[in-house]
Amino acid sequence: MKVVVIGAGAMGRWLANFAKQNLGEVTVADISSAKARKVASELGVESKPVEEAAAEAELLLIAVPISKTPEVVKSLAKIAPKGALLVDVTSVKSDVVEVMQEIKTSIELVSIHPLFGPGAVSIKDKDIIVIPVRGEKRYMDLKNQLVGLGARVTEMDAEKHDRLMAIIQCMTHFVLLVYLTAIKSMKGLKYAKKFRTPMFAELTSLAKAVLAGNPEVYGELQVHNRYARIVRSSMLEACRSLDVAFSAGDSKSVETVFKEALAPFGVEEAKQAYQELYKQFEGGTA
Repeated sequence: MKVVVIGAGAMGRWLANFAKQNLGEVTVADISSAKARKVASELGVESKPVEEAAAEAELLLIAVPISKTPEVVKSLAKIAPKGALLVDVTSVKSDVVEVMQEIKTSIELVSIHPLFGPGAVSIKDKDIIVIPVRGEKRYMDLKNQLVGLGARVTEMDAEKHDRLMAIIQCMTHFVLLVYLTAIKSMKGLKYAKKFRTPMFAELTSLAKAVLAGNPEVYGELQVHNRYARIVRSSMLEACRSLDVAFSAGDSKSVETVFKEALAPFGVEEAKQAYQELYKQFEGGTA
């Protein structure tokens, strides 16, 4: 199968490498031909101009910034050959799926979201969410390949996806970005780094991991997911409520938080998480 990856960023590079190993003959294309050539050379695959590559594709994987994805999908759907499968991998789905639904074409159109970044070694035991706008034989073949490689593939609509990602991605990222923003203003951080509690060590490690990523991706997730502001508001209200309680000397408010927060998890799951935290803290030893 002729696979074309549009976008030579970190995720595009990961997709090209994955496709080379599992899907077929790969070509990388990017608005920056120099960037495409560099990635292609490193992976041992071809590089071509975007339109030329798209016109030859049987599977077209689009890995460009969130804000650019709808227009790139619309443009390349006109170029891809009949029967080809066009797939985007953006993290926000409502806008791109709306564009796909409006396109009059003879190609297959599917929007997928791998719930992992380019640091992943494989897709085994990883989640991939799919919105099959117009998925037929090529999509079913791709889905079967992904499942065969150990991925958990879940189909849903774009609105449900974005609502879920507002919690899973936007709120999680917001917590870490706020932590990074606040902690840099704290005097004594350099000294504090000499000491560790398990939770401080784990949270700081997660925050540092954010800094290894692409800031454009984190920013666009907050801006383009239409439900992100709702979860940010919820987070800010929770902060305000706890601050008011603590400022008033109400230490018992934590008991209420614990009681309500335990409900969806259960005591045993909380204890297991605590044990795993210490296992990680002590270098993986039991």
